[in-house]
Amino acid sequence: MKRQALKEVIDKHLGSIKKCCDRMPGCFDQDDIHDLRVDYKKTRAFLRLLQLEKDSGDLQLPDKLKAVYQTGGKVRDLQLFLAQLHTLPVVNEIPACIARWKKQLFAYKEQAVVAIEEMNFKKIWQDIINELPGELKDDTVKKFLHRKVAAIHIILLAADDEDDLHSVRKQLKDIIYVIRIYENDWGIPFPISDWNEKELSELASQLGDFNDRCISISLLQSGYIEEIGEIGENERTNLLALRNQWLKEKNGQEQQLLKLIRELKMGHAF
Repeated sequence: MKRQALKEVIDKHLGSIKKCCDRMPGCFDQDDIHDLRVDYKKTRAFLRLLQLEKDSGDLQLPDKLKAVYQTGGKVRDLQLFLAQLHTLPVVNEIPACIARWKKQLFAYKEQAVVAIEEMNFKKIWQDIINELPGELKDDTVKKFLHRKVAAIHIILLAADDEDDLHSVRKQLKDIIYVIRIYENDWGIPFPISDWNEKELSELASQLGDFNDRCISISLLQSGYIEEIGEIGENERTNLLALRNQWLKEKNGQEQQLLKLIRELKMGHAF
């Protein structure tokens, strides 16, 4: 692929990020935050691929854009967590914790607004464009996949907990995003035919659900570990009961996913 095609991918996804950033401060719509984070990760994966070309420059997403990605993630995690709690009967038993989480959500939104205001999209875009290589060769894609597979293989040698699953998911998502750039952005087949994007996406989706559960448990723990004196014993008891239930479900998911990944390892010669 020639440089113009590479530039078009950057234009598309940075442009989408900018549109989401323009809308976010007014409503913090969950879909906007999700789209922003997907475009960020897709751009990051693409730059990691291009970085392997010999004539590429320093292709890094800047810290100020990363700050938007991270603060937006905190907002969305807490939004999803609170929405999940409101589907459960226990929500009526933990009013003090709900109030505290809502206060934290407001603080995260303020942080996200500040992060957005501190960005200069034109400079971010120009800095990336200036560092693009002259072309992307199929051999470079093969090298990218080889490194991702090697990273997954190393993780799987001793994989036994949630951190390992999160690390595998990140490697898989980079591969998936690059495949989708070929197929969706450029409308051409991915040059390495052995890779089944659907199979990888299904596993990555399950890993994503597992990650969401881990985040929910972490947020739930913050309701009774931090400043316990602000909540009553009844609230703490209810939080502990829900935590224990979610931990049991999480542990079951963890073992199933480790098994699935090891099976995928054999299928793709990981």
